Amino acid sequence: KQWYQRRVAITAGGCTVAVHQACYGIISVPEGSWFCKRCESQERQVRLKCELCPSKDGALKRTDNSGWAHIVCALYIPEVKFGNNSTMEPIRIAEVPYERFQKSCYICEDKGDSMNAKGKGACISCHYPSCRRSFHVTCAQSSRLLCKKEKSTDCDSALIPLL
Repeated sequence: KQWYQRRVAITAGGCTVAVHQACYGIISVPEGSWFCKRCESQERQVRLKCELCPSKDGALKRTDNSGWAHIVCALYIPEVKFGNNSTMEPIRIAEVPYERFQKSCYICEDKGDSMNAKGKGACISCHYPSCRRSFHVTCAQSSRLLCKKEKSTDCDSALIPLL
């Protein structure tokens, strides 16, 4: 198999992040300890946050503006691109429209987290045509709502969780 077809799970030596080789852009599995980009950077943890959502946890990589973003956020927000598709970095976020950052995450609102609901990341919209709900990618992921687009007759069945 090619490196990008492998689904080897790798756990970082400096934190609890576990990633698939291809999903994090690791071309060859290292011998011994492996450190994610966040641990590798040795930046103070309080400065590390995703530019695209309110979550500070998870598999982050550098953005083209010297910030950080989750790989999963980059994959689900259509305007986000990778500088190098093989290594999945840097994450290019300059093309994300301002409007995405002005939408309100209904999942944050439902949890009573109004501080993060609006203006703390870019939101994507539900794929169901008449649904107006928007949410952060990682909020949808943690609520098991992150899905592929499916044709459906109602909103709830349009949300097919990705496993």
